[in-house]
Amino acid sequence: MKNISLKSDAAGALVEYKKMQSYSIQEELLQSLVKKYSDHTNKAATDTKVKLLNCFYSTGIQAVNKMTENILGIKDIDLRLKKGDLTLVPEIATLRLNGGVRFNYSFATKYCALHQPTKFPIYDSIVAMTFISLFEKGLLPKYKYNNRKSSIHNAYTKSEFANKLKDYKFFVEVYDYFMEQFDLKEDYTYRQIDSYIWGAFKVAGTDYKIEKLAQLDKSKIVEYNIN
Repeated sequence: MKNISLKSDAAGALVEYKKMQSYSIQEELLQSLVKKYSDHTNKAATDTKVKLLNCFYSTGIQAVNKMTENILGIKDIDLRLKKGDLTLVPEIATLRLNGGVRFNYSFATKYCALHQPTKFPIYDSIVAMTFISLFEKGLLPKYKYNNRKSSIHNAYTKSEFANKLKDYKFFVEVYDYFMEQFDLKEDYTYRQIDSYIWGAFKVAGTDYKIEKLAQLDKSKIVEYNIN
């Protein structure tokens, strides 16, 4: 398959995304907080980062204090963030409460990306649905679409592929491949691509190439819980 370039498409969407002032202000506040309190030696600062991230991006964590304790209890978290240790995501995501376990996957990717945006891409439902749709349409040819389960390497049903995206290492692999496949790798960071995909489906009045490729129902995405 001939590679399709989304370079100019991303550039256009990012210009419009930056005009969405409320999101820009939220991001600036979080970035300034992380710049001042980049490590995890201050419990109050960590708690504030958790609460603001949860509030701004509606990640739905009820037990925010428990999440703060969970993060502070992770050994060598600052070193591992700096190194881009992908195994941090499931450790942060896994919260044990009242004898059960809640997996706060999207929050964990956002928390890691907040501290190291060049090393941790964000998982949210718009990005996931885009990847799933491109996969199903054969536009991510490294991964083979099958209607039923198969033992062939890199062959998945739609549901298998969707579930496997919850494995963060696989998600990052797919993310990198998407960026390479569509001529984005050299010019854009993970954070910019997240803003591009999210913005393309959220900005009204403009149809972007990524929308046409993925062919998602934009009206449903507007109402969809992106976290």
